[in-house]
Amino acid sequence: MDEMSISEIMVFLKSGDPEKQREGAFAARDKGLIDAAPQLVELLKSESLGVQEAADMALRKIGREECVQALIPLLRSDLPQVRNLAMDILRHIGHQDLDSLIELLNDEDEDMRIFASDILGSSGSYLAVSPLCNALLQDKNVNVRYQAAVSLGELGRSEASSCLNKAFKDEEWVQYAVVEALAKLRDESSIQALIKALADSSELVTSMIVDALGELGNVKAVPMLLKKTETSPTALRNKIVKSIIKVLGGKALAFLSEKERDKLNDYLLVALEDNDPETQDVAMAGLGYVGGEKASAKIITIAAELDSDRDSERLERAENALVSIGYSQALADGLTAEDESKAFVAVRALGRIGGKDAINRLTHAFEVQSRDLQRAITREIYNTGGSEARDFFLHILRTHEDGDVLKNSLKFIGYKLKDDECISELMSFLDHPWNDVKETALDSVLTIGGEAVAAQFRPMITSADPMKRLMAVYAVGRLGAGKNLDILKKALTDDSPDVRKMALDAMATVCPDDKEIIPAAIKVINDENREVRLALVELLGKCPHEETVAYLLESLEDQDEWVRIRAIEALGDKKSSRVTSEIISLWDNSSKLQKIKIIEALGTIGGQVCFRALLDILDDPDTEIQDAAERALDILQEQGME
Repeated sequence: MDEMSISEIMVFLKSGDPEKQREGAFAARDKGLIDAAPQLVELLKSESLGVQEAADMALRKIGREECVQALIPLLRSDLPQVRNLAMDILRHIGHQDLDSLIELLNDEDEDMRIFASDILGSSGSYLAVSPLCNALLQDKNVNVRYQAAVSLGELGRSEASSCLNKAFKDEEWVQYAVVEALAKLRDESSIQALIKALADSSELVTSMIVDALGELGNVKAVPMLLKKTETSPTALRNKIVKSIIKVLGGKALAFLSEKERDKLNDYLLVALEDNDPETQDVAMAGLGYVGGEKASAKIITIAAELDSDRDSERLERAENALVSIGYSQALADGLTAEDESKAFVAVRALGRIGGKDAINRLTHAFEVQSRDLQRAITREIYNTGGSEARDFFLHILRTHEDGDVLKNSLKFIGYKLKDDECISELMSFLDHPWNDVKETALDSVLTIGGEAVAAQFRPMITSADPMKRLMAVYAVGRLGAGKNLDILKKALTDDSPDVRKMALDAMATVCPDDKEIIPAAIKVINDENREVRLALVELLGKCPHEETVAYLLESLEDQDEWVRIRAIEALGDKKSSRVTSEIISLWDNSSKLQKIKIIEALGTIGGQVCFRALLDILDDPDTEIQDAAERALDILQEQGME
């Protein structure tokens, strides 16, 4: 439809047709037609939600004094929906005619004064501060005064601090709003007002002030809060110490006097018994810096009752506090508590604390604990212990049978201490019946490394046990494949395919720097085991030498599809254009997967022949093949191929 004239818009707005009314409202909005304000306000009373929405949007967009003044009468409507809609629009545009709204603060209808106070809070104007302060301090209706305080908080103007402070003499209902408002101001004057009000407020209001000061985090509040603790009942005192910890943080508690720290310690111990989890958590954090033996004992009890899954964050806070307090007899006693949950808390805390006393306690408690606690003890000592725990772990290796405990001990001696005097001890676990223990022992020995370790493995190359030969090949590869090529080449003729594959894996690490291994490696190109042939293809793919191309081409004729696929991938990575025709020749006898790998290789190699072949493949009836060809062609085009 062509752009509507003003007269047409007015006709549409006054029509009884909801569609025309909506269209007229949108047109008035787009034109910013201020003359339409009275009619748009009338449309807010429409039973059609679409008409209401269009009028709402138009009034917000047009704004100005005329819209504000036209909306104000709707505040007196008996229809809650209409009244609330007018309120919401005025919160958005009311700042464009503050005088009209301020005048409402003197209205005989207390509801109108409440509405005006509410709307002025959304104006964002400093001009609203003074009239709202007058309403807060002088209006006869408590609900008006309450709303005025709320709105002063929403305005966030520091000029309001003075009148908000005076309102602390009002009813508690208003005082609540005053505290929240001052907290929102977040400036020096509001903080001083809150601190000043602490002295004379009721317990309920004081509680709110304390919470607000804790959230504001201003250190100037601390002296008054500390003073207030001495005369406050338990519940309020718990809130106060919670706020003090929030304001100061844990480390700053060290700057309090010794007397203040002792008092705060006593108060925090009481706060630990509060039913509020947050209060408990803050108390634990504070006790981490001012607490001692009693604090440790209480925190262990709390932590033991927490669920490790549901309360994981709280449990971590409790353990952090125990670690911050440090080694204590309470933690030592916790190790042997009948409640196993307490023992676990003590084990984790002592493990993190570390040091001679903690490690000694853990090692002495080991023998009398359950299997799960023994595992936890060895895990914690592994994390924080040093050479002082060597004999403890060696004793475990000689006497214990649990796999997890043994693995922690093997790792400590091998990974952490790298103790070459214990090589034989660790090597004995290569005969352990459990593979995970055996593997940990192998890695621990190899982590120690050196010629002494290598000497232990060389004789195993001729062992009758294929597992021993496999470990020996793995070991000499880890300890330096380049120095042990003779052993690795010999292993390529081993009866065990696992040994042959392991030898190829080790030789692959050397191939980039030593092409002399290629003649030995390709002797297994027709190996009866596909895993061995796959390992050879992987080795040839890692070798940058030109002669590997011919052997990879030979692998294209392998009887196993996966060997052919890996050979195709390796040839593609080498980007040798001379292999293009051989790769394309596989097409007719290939599975869908192999065809996709051929396409990817052609896209990687590039060149005119590959491009032409990919264009032909686009005619394939299979959509997956077509998609793969399109992706490959995109790659070639990104490389500048026309």
